[in-house]
Amino acid sequence: MGVCLLITAPEAQAQVRWEPSIGLDYSRGSYGAAEDTEVIYVPVGLRASTTRWRFDANVPYLTIEGPAGAVVGGVVIPGAGPVVKRSGLGDVTLSGTYQLVEPQAGRTQWEVGATVKLPTADDDLGTGKADYQVQLGVRQPVGDKLTLMGSVGYQWLGDPAAFELEDGPTAMLGVNYAATPRRNFGVQVNYRNEYLAGFEEQVVVNPYFRLDAASGWFVTGYATAGLTETTPDYGVGFVLGRAF
Repeated sequence: MGVCLLITAPEAQAQVRWEPSIGLDYSRGSYGAAEDTEVIYVPVGLRASTTRWRFDANVPYLTIEGPAGAVVGGVVIPGAGPVVKRSGLGDVTLSGTYQLVEPQAGRTQWEVGATVKLPTADDDLGTGKADYQVQLGVRQPVGDKLTLMGSVGYQWLGDPAAFELEDGPTAMLGVNYAATPRRNFGVQVNYRNEYLAGFEEQVVVNPYFRLDAASGWFVTGYATAGLTETTPDYGVGFVLGRAF
């Protein structure tokens, strides 16, 4: 959920940089069902990074209101029962990323990464299975302020008892504009192959901004616009954190 940023910090550091954060993501959509499903996702995160390595952990609290039977856990599978509301711990995600080329201003940056979603969600808030993803990302500076970015990957989804989910490719294209070293604006288009037989592919547009303060505080805000039936119709979110 939300937007995946590849923006680097204003000052690169060889020592470990710690970034605790908290966020809020709200989304709403029908996902092909008669009633909308509303999801509120509150992740508490921790990032540890060096010049070339980055590790992330996110522990979310989740609230979902929609037709009984709806499942959230990396995907939303619409239910067909009466509208119900439930809350609890969501699925924990862990990821690691490595910069293949030593980061330098103006140079093309390549990175490889892997993510695992652990089945920690309370009953009816996840699929109950682990998911895995690998990804190759690239950032290409164009002038002093503009950067093109993209990624390709593959995701393996664990199958819950009642559904057989489809593994498939993922991709992202985006552009970032650095108005100043501490102010970034951009947009990403994210794609995933269909995750359930008979469903459409997922295509989502995420405009965003990120502001960094000299004290280490940062905030990222974003919006979500789903372009296919299997995505939320709309959503908004933010992440607030501090670097040490």
